[in-house]
Amino acid sequence: MSVIHDLPPTSFTGAADPPRRLLRLRPDVIVEPDGDDVDLTHPWGRQRVHSLGAGAVARLRQLAEQDADAEALAADPDGNRLLRLLERFPFLVASGLASPDGEPLATAVPIARSATLPAPAPAALPAQTTAVLSRFAYLRRLPDGESGACVVESPLASYRVTLHQPLAGAFVAALTSPRTVAEAAAVVGLPVAEGEALAGLLSGTGFLEPTGDEGADPALWDFHDLLFHSRSRAGRHDYLSGGIFAHADHPQLPAVPGAGPREDGPGIDLPVPDWAEVVAHDPTFTEVLEGRRSVRGYGDDPVTVGQLGELLYRAARVRRVIPGDPDSPTAYDVVDRPYPAGGSTGELEVYLSVAQCEGLEPGVYRYDAAAHRLQPRHWSGAADEAAFRELLTAAWRATNRTVEPQVLITVTSRFGRLSWKYSQIAYALTLKHVGVLYQTLYLVATAMGLGPCGLGSGDTDAAARALGLDWTAESSVGEFLIGSRPAGPALVGRDFADVVAESRGTME
Repeated sequence: MSVIHDLPPTSFTGAADPPRRLLRLRPDVIVEPDGDDVDLTHPWGRQRVHSLGAGAVARLRQLAEQDADAEALAADPDGNRLLRLLERFPFLVASGLASPDGEPLATAVPIARSATLPAPAPAALPAQTTAVLSRFAYLRRLPDGESGACVVESPLASYRVTLHQPLAGAFVAALTSPRTVAEAAAVVGLPVAEGEALAGLLSGTGFLEPTGDEGADPALWDFHDLLFHSRSRAGRHDYLSGGIFAHADHPQLPAVPGAGPREDGPGIDLPVPDWAEVVAHDPTFTEVLEGRRSVRGYGDDPVTVGQLGELLYRAARVRRVIPGDPDSPTAYDVVDRPYPAGGSTGELEVYLSVAQCEGLEPGVYRYDAAAHRLQPRHWSGAADEAAFRELLTAAWRATNRTVEPQVLITVTSRFGRLSWKYSQIAYALTLKHVGVLYQTLYLVATAMGLGPCGLGSGDTDAAARALGLDWTAESSVGEFLIGSRPAGPALVGRDFADVVAESRGTME
């Protein structure tokens, strides 16, 4: 994030007095009074509080509907009792800052059960305290329906802070460099009192770089990896997750895609393998599993189109499509393939970049998994062919420059098939599916005596250009090399190989 160090001073619309500290229950907390007792239902469960008292129960019900001033609550017995209750359940309490006339500045909302503010209203950070934003924090705008505000979030923080004023966002940006609170406030024209309170809120909710060794940022995580991990699993956020059909108002993508760009002309029907012949010649499952290896060297003769056809049929074809209920707004066509997939959405597609294959011309092909057919994607010019070469070069680099590819399988994801149903977990789910497809390709290729090698990385942009794709709608998510196995005995397992005995001896 870039920061302009010398912004012209701008006055905050509120007064220079310390801001009001406001408390409110999360909007999804349900308060159900029962005399002096009360039940609290929330996203993480249900609590029953006994003998709270009628006055405190009434205050609690008000807190579910409107903000309350923390100082005012502390000034009377019922409010004080309520504050002690809120300290027991900080994950239910949103803490806000507002100008004396009530104009909101920032609100911290707990997003995890582990949220623990030091107090319902965190203390201000003194003006001469040096602070810097955590390297895992990020600022983004809210959806159009909530325009005029932005939020700061972090995978390390169990709160989400909404910044209601532009100056509040500028203050956060000013802390991307170490500054005292007073300096950061001066840079953006925010009164020091507001800066102290806002810095205290950011510090108390985990958005500032920790001091000393305690609570230091995890050094071995990259920003995007930790964010992806925290947002694609429950426990570190409060966003609706899973199969919630958030985009049911949008048209579904077809279960089986039709012809794509540059696919003029007939396809190439691949031979369908014979069941009896395959079963008769395959090694046993255990031999295949124990013999599975990544092969980074090929035989003198390249892989054949017949072998490619058998591999794709056994590992990646569409076995059947089960139509969804047309009367249900959330029903969709289920796609059955040889490998398991969450939701059976069938979002993965397979493309071949062929450099050497007996029976196929070099070029790019889309595998029509339902018809078991290759659809050539003809080059429309020199740029398309250059992208094809670039894709093969990226695969060569991914093998540490050890093997010239014969056939590169590019696995793509039609993301909309997943995100139409799944929220928060769609991309994580497609990566799980890629891993399952990798293993299936490995096992079938090993059984067939081919040379398989899954790649750990690929070039998204080169793949989009070579395959003729809009990478935001369908993008490469996996790469896999297939070639002929070098001369010599077939590498299938003949015995279990392990380090069990050695490890047990080490531990004794």
